[in-house]
Amino acid sequence: MTTKPAAEVSAAPGLFQTLKTFPATVYALLFFTFIVRFSYFMAWPFIAVIMTQNYHMSPIAIGVAMTSSALLSVALGMYGGQISDRLGRRIILLLGCGFSAVGYITLAQATGMGLFITGLMIIGVCFAWVDPPVRALMSDLLGDRRRRALALQMRYYLINVAAVFGPLVGIVFGLTSQKGTFLITGLTYLPFFVYVLLFIPAGKLLAEQQGASVPAIKLHQVMGIIARDKIYIAALLCSILCSIVFIHYEAVLPQYLMLLDGNAAVKLITLILVTNACTVLVFQSFIMRFLAQINLPKRILLGGAIFALSQLCMFATRSTEVWPWLTVTVVFSMGEAILMPNLNILLDQLAPAEHRGAYLGASTLTTLGVALGPLIGGVMLARTGAGVFISTALLSLLLCAIIYACRVTILVRLQD
Repeated sequence: MTTKPAAEVSAAPGLFQTLKTFPATVYALLFFTFIVRFSYFMAWPFIAVIMTQNYHMSPIAIGVAMTSSALLSVALGMYGGQISDRLGRRIILLLGCGFSAVGYITLAQATGMGLFITGLMIIGVCFAWVDPPVRALMSDLLGDRRRRALALQMRYYLINVAAVFGPLVGIVFGLTSQKGTFLITGLTYLPFFVYVLLFIPAGKLLAEQQGASVPAIKLHQVMGIIARDKIYIAALLCSILCSIVFIHYEAVLPQYLMLLDGNAAVKLITLILVTNACTVLVFQSFIMRFLAQINLPKRILLGGAIFALSQLCMFATRSTEVWPWLTVTVVFSMGEAILMPNLNILLDQLAPAEHRGAYLGASTLTTLGVALGPLIGGVMLARTGAGVFISTALLSLLLCAIIYACRVTILVRLQD
């Protein structure tokens, strides 16, 4: 049985020739993704530090606030997917960029905890109305599986480039753990808004390319279609579990380091973020060609196993010494470089062409992991301390178990 569709990724021969076939709009979307994520990484990873130092919030309170923001993203993301399916990607991207600017500027200008949390809630909307529609628009414009997989790999690569240089620029200009940095992030969405307004046509691009009208799908119909697709549900559950584990790295690990040593935490968090992004960039560059020969379920299994190992290493590290944490980060980053882009590719390739918009709209349920992670992590951190990393290791192993159980059916589905 051939598994070529699953293994056809960006490292295959003809990479640069394939890149040359990308429409200009795809390059623009990748560029703006890089710009907004660059400014994002100067401030957002330090949000737990800001909430602790400026507003004296407990780990559980921080978890509740970040979970509420992500839950709002899930709820409105489903409706955003329906709007983009019915009216096109342009309108939802305009709303998303507009809300993003307002939300981040609110965080920068907040003088009290109430206004700061309001900004978090607004950002909860913008994530679901910018990130999934951008991926959906690229899929609409590219069409075939290989080019879509390459675009997702390039997007993930650029995000990690931003994650390397964003914190470094923040350190150089003294912007890390400062609320004012959110103002820069908000302002970067304005040129993105202008580009979408001027250059993204209204309407459903995929329908125009196919020369046929794609019927609008209502929210309850989307949920019905997804509920009957057992393999997609399994992949979606794995993506949610991956998000829960990863958000612990962004939202819970900084709090854990603050508990160990508040004075050393900010510098250590910055070094961890830069090490993570550099490792992902280097490892992804070298590993893609090797992984191209391995089918998609096996890639995900490998990434999940490394993820679990990294969580056990975090559990065993009980000081703020730099080198042990950087070593653990390298292990975690290797798992991330394999697991996260391949889960995104799996969700994209499992979506049938006639319902791609609906499926990608439903994929916002992945942010349930982002929603639940800070709350679960905050409670576990408050009650068990380092024991929080045992729970994330078990979740990583559960992800592996689901993929292993569904691996044969996934390969058949991808072949079809």
